[in-house]
Amino acid sequence: AYRRQRQMCIRDRRFACDKFLIRHKPKTQRQWLQELLIMPDVDLEIDSFGTGPALELLESKMAKLLGKPRALFLHKGMIGQLCALKYHADTSGCNTIAIHPQSHIQVDELQAYHELLRLNAHFFGTLNKPFTLGDIHQLPSNLAAVCLELPTRHAGFQLPQWQDLETLNRHSKQNGYALHFDGARLFESAPYWNKSYRAITHLADSVYVSLYKSLGAMAGGIIAGDEHFIESLSPWKSRFGGDVNTVFPYVLSALWGIENYLPHIPDYCLRAKQLSQLLTEVFGQQAVPFEVQTNGFVLQLPIEKFFLDRAVLRYADKHKTWLFDKILDGPKRTSRVEIQVGNALNEWSDQEVVEALHCVISMAGEIKK
Repeated sequence: AYRRQRQMCIRDRRFACDKFLIRHKPKTQRQWLQELLIMPDVDLEIDSFGTGPALELLESKMAKLLGKPRALFLHKGMIGQLCALKYHADTSGCNTIAIHPQSHIQVDELQAYHELLRLNAHFFGTLNKPFTLGDIHQLPSNLAAVCLELPTRHAGFQLPQWQDLETLNRHSKQNGYALHFDGARLFESAPYWNKSYRAITHLADSVYVSLYKSLGAMAGGIIAGDEHFIESLSPWKSRFGGDVNTVFPYVLSALWGIENYLPHIPDYCLRAKQLSQLLTEVFGQQAVPFEVQTNGFVLQLPIEKFFLDRAVLRYADKHKTWLFDKILDGPKRTSRVEIQVGNALNEWSDQEVVEALHCVISMAGEIKK
């Protein structure tokens, strides 16, 4: 009850702000509706239980972007990934998947892969690092799939090296297991490797991408793969509650994001790199503990979580500016926050970010006294 009450308090303070540091600037319900009304696809026939011209347009666009024969929309990405993992388990006759110990399907989904599908996990890689060649060679031969999050958010938004990804692809083929990309942030990963989306997804048998992160849709995700794979997901999509009467707001907002946000993702990644370099100059090398490879990175600040948490709320009340969503404990009396660059940062200069951080750290120091 306390946790829910605190979440509501944070939500109310956040909604009262008119300037934001991270992600895309949030929209009100009215702004969402106004945006959808000017979409060229708004007059298409409404979808119903998985069929409709706007929905089919979205799936076609995403399949083409990802270089896969078919793409399937789901209103909740978690449903799509469970369906994909179930398919790979049934096809292989094996109930073990390999995942990073900080994979979001392990950390954020209450082990749904095990509780709902009775799949077991072989942990692949070590904490706060992407997988290595050594990790590949330690994989068991009897696997349904390796499910690889790109990037691994809870490991500091880190990505493997391209050569290691190619080796993993070859290793999966040689051993007869599937390679599934949990690419919630796959579009944001491409600039680091300087590869096309198609070149990346070509290495995987199946792939998931989020529609509501950097693409800024209301919700939803895409699962892509070959014809047989997508057709085979239908029963489990129904069993997991993926058949929705209509999903047109999600679909239209995703189509808007493809046109308006997707072209700017390389700019967001470059801005993250530039901002992180300034932050290390100002706050020291320890301020950015992991290499910045996407539009997201971890920032470590010299104040404990307890005090920074309260200072962020006080800063929001005073300046009507929202800085961070989640604050975590860092080592040696520090705290860690995530910076995910979206269009909200367009309203800031890098120096203004530094000034805001100095201010909130000072507030946290006053609270500590």
